[in-house]
Amino acid sequence: MIVTDTFSRFGRRMSSTQGCPYVTIAETPNPIRQLDEAALRVRAEAMIGTVIDGLTLPPGELERRLRGVAEEQIRPAGVVRAATPV
Repeated sequence: MIVTDTFSRFGRRMSSTQGCPYVTIAETPNPIRQLDEAALRVRAEAMIGTVIDGLTLPPGELERRLRGVAEEQIRPAGVVRAATPV
C-alpha cells in the first residue's frame, strides 16, 4: 500500500478488517498535490525499498517485521473501540 503519512494508520486499520494486518505500507509526507515531477520522483525513490520488500519478502518475515507496528496502529494503547484484533 502506498499512502501519505496522514493515511497510514487508517490504511492499516482497513487492511486488518480484510484479514491483512501485516500489509506493507510505504508512506511519504503529506501533502503531495503541489509537488513537481522531480520532487515526486525523490519521494518515490525513497519508498521503493519498502515497496520491493512488500512484494518479495515471505509473509512470515513481513509479519515478524510489522507485528509491533500493526498492533500499535490497529489498537493504540489507551484507546477503547471496536477493532479487529491482531
